Amino acid sequence: MSREIHPTEKSKSAGRPSSVILLSGGLDSAANLALGVESGDVLLALHVDYGQRAEVPEWRASQKLADYYGVKIEKISIPWLGALGGSSLTDRSKTIPELKWSELDTLPKIQESAKSVWVPNRNGVLVNLAASFAERLRADQVLVGFNREEATTFPDNSEEFLDQCTQALRYSTANGVAVFSYTTRFDKIQICDALKNLSRPFPHALVWSCYLAGDEPCGKCESCGRHDRALKGAGVE
Repeated sequence: MSREIHPTEKSKSAGRPSSVILLSGGLDSAANLALGVESGDVLLALHVDYGQRAEVPEWRASQKLADYYGVKIEKISIPWLGALGGSSLTDRSKTIPELKWSELDTLPKIQESAKSVWVPNRNGVLVNLAASFAERLRADQVLVGFNREEATTFPDNSEEFLDQCTQALRYSTANGVAVFSYTTRFDKIQICDALKNLSRPFPHALVWSCYLAGDEPCGKCESCGRHDRALKGAGVE
């Protein structure tokens, strides 16, 4: 990852890097919470309700994860983002695509799925929200749950997006808040493997990675497929 532009280097002499984390309750953000607590100080977990279908289980998962790691959590509601429409994550009249494991690396299939669930500028909005909290708390960075696997079809999961956000925040935050992810260069199996090396067991049972709400994950959407494949690939029970 692009450590040469990472402002937290300036603060390491005074202690561990401090963070505000965007926590959805899914595997990637939960992994970054765990890794952030392991190697730094997570001052706040910020959960955003933007009108997504899975908000209820996502918020429940986020609260449990924050409690497990002893991190303060705050919920922000921005219903206007979901009200813009255009995404099957927020528009109940649209069908969320279902993918088989054999289709998770088939480009036309995952491009179609990504187009369906894309929420206009979601990560751009969320990063800037979190950066405001980070500046106010004098935190070094905003932590996000990005990964190489999904960056194939979601450019706002990419290392390039991360670096460009950091560059922009140099101008819009007084303390030069960075945007950072421990998992940007990992696929999801590698994320699960990395979590095995933590000093505290990672609570996989608390994670909610499904695009839908319900008593149990649907097991059919792309997010469920990638999560379940990663657990199996990493040998996680």
